Amino acid sequence: MERLYTLKEAKKLLGVTTKTIQRWDKQGKIRVVRTIGGRRRIPESEIKRILGLKEERVIVGYARVSSATQKDDLERQKASPRKVFSSS
Repeated sequence: MERLYTLKEAKKLLGVTTKTIQRWDKQGKIRVVRTIGGRRRIPESEIKRILGLKEERVIVGYARVSSATQKDDLERQKASPRKVFSSS
């Protein structure tokens, strides 16, 4: 489930006032979620969208051998994920 920020948290992250976020909500410039009590919560995706942040994922591989004589094994281990993930 996506993290929801309070107005106080969102205004600090965005560098704007509470009134600005309320105005953006009324103008449809920002998507907010209302609590049962009617309070605004701003989804993390909206914060990132406004800040211009894009979510990037990095694939990390780990390969090891226990001795220098296994260097060929290490090269095979390094090559295998490259074949699988190079097409994505």
